[in-house]
Amino acid sequence: MKAANPGRHMLQSASRVFRVRGICTTRHVSDKAPAVRRFWRSAGVGERNGKYVVTLDGRPIKTPGGTQVQLAPPQKTLAWLMAGEWETQREFMGAHSLPLTSLVCRSIDGLSDAATRVDVIDKLLKYFHTDSACLHEEYPHALVELQQRHYAPIVDWARKAYGIEISLTSDMFALRQSEEATETLRKALAGFSPLKLAALERATMAAKSLLIGLALVEHHVTAEDAAMAAQVESNSQTQLWGQLENAHDIDNAALRQTLGASACVATGA
Repeated sequence: MKAANPGRHMLQSASRVFRVRGICTTRHVSDKAPAVRRFWRSAGVGERNGKYVVTLDGRPIKTPGGTQVQLAPPQKTLAWLMAGEWETQREFMGAHSLPLTSLVCRSIDGLSDAATRVDVIDKLLKYFHTDSACLHEEYPHALVELQQRHYAPIVDWARKAYGIEISLTSDMFALRQSEEATETLRKALAGFSPLKLAALERATMAAKSLLIGLALVEHHVTAEDAAMAAQVESNSQTQLWGQLENAHDIDNAALRQTLGASACVATGA
């Protein structure tokens, strides 16, 4: 009896996940971005020098900068998930159809550079001073309820996790966090690996909140929890006025794709 191939099983499982969730899409992801025709027959995972590589027809993939993508042993699952998103591409690849690969390449080409890391951390900390999770309105009731359900637990976690004071306000223009809290977070982010910082960068930009991004990459919340927190305001509007079906569906899927990819990349990073 032929032994089962665990690697092939992982690839098939990853491929099913991406197909079911619609994470990997076709040329219709973006009408503006040029579509690239699939040029490989199969994707897989190999080993090179004690690290994992994602392969296309047996050849390791490289970043846009020309560096071979190599993942440390703790990122074995990530390697198979990346292979899965390549395997599920159809005739054409869309511009945003490889979210995991994009994040890993960002960590290698960009966030392995000290100057780039400093610049990214500076930009992330700007979100802290306009953080949506720190804006707590007093009305309407639906919005207040959603803020308490989704924002408050994340703010409480961040206060305890980093030992900082976090100011809340109902006036975005009055929001300002202390220098002490900012520098504490700066030190924490400086200790992030390139992979984890790439995940945080993408999650923060998608959620428009550093605190939501941190809670996600530190695995305090799931991608779905993070998405619900990021959509507090829009969900309160939906409760009042109803949903614009097509537009909201696309936005919801894109947000969850980004946050889900960030959570995967941060695992073991």
